[in-house]
Amino acid sequence: MVSPELVNAVGGGDLQQELDLQALYEEISADEIRYDPEYWPGLYIRFNDGSPAIMIFRTGKYNIAGADSIDELINANQKFLSVVRELGLTFDDPDFEIRNLVYLEKYHRELNLDPIAVELGLENTEYEPEQFPGLLYRSPDFIGTFLIFRNGKILLTGSNNPESSIEAFQTLFAELDNLFR
Repeated sequence: MVSPELVNAVGGGDLQQELDLQALYEEISADEIRYDPEYWPGLYIRFNDGSPAIMIFRTGKYNIAGADSIDELINANQKFLSVVRELGLTFDDPDFEIRNLVYLEKYHRELNLDPIAVELGLENTEYEPEQFPGLLYRSPDFIGTFLIFRNGKILLTGSNNPESSIEAFQTLFAELDNLFR
């Protein structure tokens, strides 16, 4: 049974109003908060050590990255919205969306990537070992990109649906099993 581990969840939303990032920087209390517009145009916040990072932009758009689960991503969003509301900002609930889920799974053996690139279809794969040690595979049947490594570790990035991500892994592992029969 294939059961990939979610290793990063990314989401974001839009407060649909222009923000004074300097004022937010001065008012928000967090373990880590950075704002240096000459270096980077956004406000960076981590409420607690190891919590997801929240990047807020003047336009009101924001991203949350580094969550270990979808629940942690949603909780970070709720905390962020609560904090900015406590500072007096008023807005409708932004349309928060999951933008990227990154999954990791280990295939049960070492992989020879050259024949795998051919078998999965050269039009769907990129493999240049002198440039990058992994094979990139974009299945025409699933959203996202697989990164397949010789040691058997496989990442899926670019998905936004847990069920289709697991299905994509099951399909890929079945294709790999057929290749090694």
